[in-house]
Amino acid sequence: MHQAISAKPRGRQLRQPILRTLTLFVVAVLVALTHTWINRDLQIAFDLRVENAGPYQLYLGDGTDSFSERQSFTHYARTADTWQRHVIDVRSIRRVNQIRLDPTTVKGAVAIGAIAFQSQWGSATLQGPSLQEAVGATTDLSSQVVEPEIIRWQATGVDPHIVVRIPNHVAYPSAAQLVPPALAAGLAMGALWLLLEIAAARLQHRQPRAHQTISTILVKSWLVPVLICLGMTWLASARISSAPILGDGVQNLLMAVNVFKHGTFSLDNSSTPKPTNFREPLDPLLVAAHLKLTVPEAVNRPFADFRAGDLTRTVKMSNLLWIFTGLLGIWALMLRLGGTNLAGFAASALSFQFFFHGGTYINTLYTELSTAALMIWASYGLLRSVQTKSLGWFFGSGVLLGLLGLSKASFVYIGLVAVPLLMTGLLFAQRPDRFRPARVMVWGLLMTSGFLLTLSPWLARNHAQFGSLRITERGGPVLWSRAKLNSMSNDEVLGLLHIHGPSLYRKAVAGTRLGEAPGDFERGGRWQRINRYKSSFWEADRAAAYTAQPDKAISFHYNLAAQYLYLVQERSRQGHPFPDQAVGDELQREAIALFKERPWRHIAMTAPFLWHGFWSFKKVEVPFVSLSVQDALGEILNLFSGIALFGVFFYGLLRRHAQWVAVTVLPVGLLMFYAFLSHNIPRYSTPAHPMMLLVLVLVARSLWQKLSQHRRRSHP
Repeated sequence: MHQAISAKPRGRQLRQPILRTLTLFVVAVLVALTHTWINRDLQIAFDLRVENAGPYQLYLGDGTDSFSERQSFTHYARTADTWQRHVIDVRSIRRVNQIRLDPTTVKGAVAIGAIAFQSQWGSATLQGPSLQEAVGATTDLSSQVVEPEIIRWQATGVDPHIVVRIPNHVAYPSAAQLVPPALAAGLAMGALWLLLEIAAARLQHRQPRAHQTISTILVKSWLVPVLICLGMTWLASARISSAPILGDGVQNLLMAVNVFKHGTFSLDNSSTPKPTNFREPLDPLLVAAHLKLTVPEAVNRPFADFRAGDLTRTVKMSNLLWIFTGLLGIWALMLRLGGTNLAGFAASALSFQFFFHGGTYINTLYTELSTAALMIWASYGLLRSVQTKSLGWFFGSGVLLGLLGLSKASFVYIGLVAVPLLMTGLLFAQRPDRFRPARVMVWGLLMTSGFLLTLSPWLARNHAQFGSLRITERGGPVLWSRAKLNSMSNDEVLGLLHIHGPSLYRKAVAGTRLGEAPGDFERGGRWQRINRYKSSFWEADRAAAYTAQPDKAISFHYNLAAQYLYLVQERSRQGHPFPDQAVGDELQREAIALFKERPWRHIAMTAPFLWHGFWSFKKVEVPFVSLSVQDALGEILNLFSGIALFGVFFYGLLRRHAQWVAVTVLPVGLLMFYAFLSHNIPRYSTPAHPMMLLVLVLVARSLWQKLSQHRRRSHP
């Protein structure tokens, strides 16, 4: 009788681990099948010879949607009339069954050798006649000559390209390739879990205290967050390639290389660079330190090797520090705000997917990545200061704000507003968080001291070198360009709303005066002046800017750039020792005068510029849906994240909760600063994305908790 009674509990004890193991087996099989099916990783390698060295582009397509800029790669043919092998690793979850190759951007001879495709499903090499058969369409290419291993063309227009179909056995898996690996993964995970169940049961029976310690470490310690954030950082590293560094990233790279080689912060690309003060110092300093640690022997290598050579990926790997610290900071903030590890994982995973995994931010040397990571930790410092009332945290948060200012100079001005605002929040906070004015003043002074002490070495350097107590000299030109943009017509404001507006808005206004008509953004169109991107006059505009000929530039962006360069060249010819600084000061005075002339126009233009930069969430790939649905989902998340951020900020102000002001004041300050004082292209808003997503998770968690409490009260 006793044996029969004890057998039942033992049977129940065995049944639960077996059920969990079987469940894990099924889940592992389904996850493996899904992952294998949607994993469209592909390697594309081709031999290219062009008459004129320069950039080329490769686009991915699935045969249903048109080729998109966001599914493209830009690389360089570095030498003319020389065969070069180009290898591009594609990481995608969307179906890819064709490519578009734009081998050159100018007229001239083009020769393509073999194009090789390799995926986990198979491989294929197309050349000569087989490549000709796979070419679905050609544009602005003529004089085709097909040889056994080469096809030769002549680029004749402004957009030369070919479309090549990828063989089916490379693009699509068969059932025999899908099922066995998934079953193997399920069996491996099931067996491992069963062994862990057995080991845990024995440990709990024989060493209960050790079992409790291990459980506490796994559930409540920092081990799991650190490991998961390291894992996400490792995944992000795969998005860092050897593609050339472009745009503003070139300036940051040049400063870093000059620090690495000469110990000088400079944008002078000569053998003996002179100090400059055009960009912030923190990012170049860290990149230089990274180069010193990883490739000290490269100190005599030419700049081209760092920008678009064999050292380019090494340079960009320095971004992994910002990725890891940013992800861990989001998790830490969530836990500090009372969230669980599950909520921390959700916020970090969303931040990873929409920001820290984006090639736009991590596969270059823009400062948006470091700004985001430092803003997260500065927000954490502000929150700890408010929560603990510790003098050390108030000083430390000031230091973090100073580091943020050395990465993005705009935060010097944002901090000058954020610190008094937070101190005011503490002074008038709801009880019991309200404090005496003297105590709040001490906290404010400590935070300001940490802020200024962190900035002081760089400010002292600039004063000694240039007689200027500024982080950079870019503020004047940026302010001036915004003052000039205030003069755009009301019709051009509609174009400003449209050019980066969400697809949902564009569809809603299509066919109306608010929508785009053919040619609006082209030469002679009503919105031509706000088009700084690719167009029929883009190359001419860029040439006008680089040669300081504003009368030949159409767009606001390149016209203003040409005016700035012209003024700098004039001051140089006049013998001014610091022409950039002199022009910056002049333009800043002119900008302030223009603001005073039409203050209400400037205030009114803040709204369209806020809109212009707000819709900036990365276009995340979503499997099994069209690109239009994918875009709509991202835009909806962008909208609700922004509403959550501003909602919590104003809730904290109106309800006098200093904690919520501390968490949101920096990202809100970033968004409003650029909307009010700059041309606010979408990239400027991106550092706020992780914090926007964090606040969205917080709001969703709070609403869920309130809904659960309501249900419990309704159904006791």
